[in-house]
Amino acid sequence: MKSDNSINSTSTVNSDNAVNNTTPVNADNLFDNEQTATEATSVTATTEPPKQQRIGKQQRKSDYADFKATFLTPSKLVKRHPVNIEDSVWAKLERIARILGDRDTTVGSYINAILVEHLIMYADDTEIWRKL
Repeated sequence: MKSDNSINSTSTVNSDNAVNNTTPVNADNLFDNEQTATEATSVTATTEPPKQQRIGKQQRKSDYADFKATFLTPSKLVKRHPVNIEDSVWAKLERIARILGDRDTTVGSYINAILVEHLIMYADDTEIWRKL
């Protein structure tokens, strides 16, 4: 009959490797934060984003109509000011204004509409930040 030590001979620990081992025990937890790697993976696994519902053609047309009415309405800028933006951004804005906008839609009117919407959206926050 074989002794019990022969069964576990492959699971013996080499003391030299244990002393000179420079890799951390948990490589994912390098900064010794209190959450272990198994907890981190369980948290990310439970917070799955909800499934995206299919967007129909009518909804896309409605969204496009709202976008066009908000941002791509041709307007005449009375008191204009030059603004410096990168060439790649200008090219993207020009393409959107040219393809999606009406005949009289310009990049300037598109930029103006974007900025107006941004200022309206963040008006309350900017007022709070101003008072800090």
